[in-house]
Amino acid sequence: MFNCRSCNSHDLEIVLDLGNQPWGNDFIPIVLDVSAPTYPLQLLFCSECGMVQIGHTIPKETMFVDHNYVSGTTGSLRRHFELIGKKILEKVDFSSDEYILDVGGNDGSFLKFFKAKKIRVLNVDSGRQQAELSRQSEITCVNDFFNLDLARTIIKKYGQAKVIHGSGIFFHLEELQSAFNGLKILLQPDGVIVAEFIYLPEMVRSVAFDQIYHEHLLYYTATSFNKLLDQFDLTIEDAELAPIHGGTCVAYVKHKSVVVRTERLNRLLEDEARDGFNDINVYRMFSKKSAELRDKLKTLIKKLKDEGLTIHALGAPVKGTTILHYCGLNENDIDCAVEINDLKVGTYYPGTRIPVYHQNNVDPPDVYLLLAWNFKDEIIEKLKDFRDRGGKIIVPIPVLEIL
Repeated sequence: MFNCRSCNSHDLEIVLDLGNQPWGNDFIPIVLDVSAPTYPLQLLFCSECGMVQIGHTIPKETMFVDHNYVSGTTGSLRRHFELIGKKILEKVDFSSDEYILDVGGNDGSFLKFFKAKKIRVLNVDSGRQQAELSRQSEITCVNDFFNLDLARTIIKKYGQAKVIHGSGIFFHLEELQSAFNGLKILLQPDGVIVAEFIYLPEMVRSVAFDQIYHEHLLYYTATSFNKLLDQFDLTIEDAELAPIHGGTCVAYVKHKSVVVRTERLNRLLEDEARDGFNDINVYRMFSKKSAELRDKLKTLIKKLKDEGLTIHALGAPVKGTTILHYCGLNENDIDCAVEINDLKVGTYYPGTRIPVYHQNNVDPPDVYLLLAWNFKDEIIEKLKDFRDRGGKIIVPIPVLEIL
């Protein structure tokens, strides 16, 4: 029986079943010609603590050691990181011997802002290629999984951290309890944890079912995240919403003993309660709307193919795997995917025979299916000439539309 990842309760209900799907980043080289294994992908709600989560865990060693996501490839994300860096410096003064730690810092993109300001930085990332890219940028990276034991090792070598940042990592944690115990002991008494996570209420409002994949073990509201933190004598002091990734919450977390909640946080918690995000019914409605959006997209793709049009997936993000499989789309519907991330070029989209090519090496299609819809503005600006020549772009989420 599956227990809640946060409170260990048995009182969970499946609210959305996306079927058996491969790990979304299992981009297997075309030359190997092997199939990606599949696993259950079900979204559950815990009636005890309100935590939304998936029920199946693929071992972290499978997903986060030899993966191909690189955070520095997207201009929008780099600009977001710089903005968060500036906000951290508005809240925190670093002395010469204090440092900022980025948990799951990927290629070190976030820490470059602080390094340029002569602030000590340290990255922790389990990805081999990402750790090497970080080192090439002269950002020290501990190539390991973050947990309590690693936190103790870091303290011995570097001392406690003034700031601990994590972008899209604190809902990836298989060793959840160990990791948050590690965060607690590693954080200075007056330090701050800056936790960025896909904001569940915005995900639901946008019907962004593609944010559900095996790397995302938990889906936080500020309320459910605070309940998790409470187990470790940590709590949110302040929180704000950002547009990146289709809607992100940036939570500023401290030791309970030094926290005075901001009015901004209080309003956010009140809004969540008022709008029903602490109860199951809103997630049942999310499931219904996801199925409706799925059916509309399938119908549109079939219509365009029947008209003889070529369709390329634009971008090969992990979330695209969820869209393709939940919508039942394969190589008969999508001619290929195009990417600028060299680590994904020359592979098949997980669980399909849709090849991934470099965008510069493929003639444009009649229609692009924009899987990386969360970077819509940046990408569409780059495709102005394509659209001027009559090319069309399908944006699947939050509202299905053709540009």
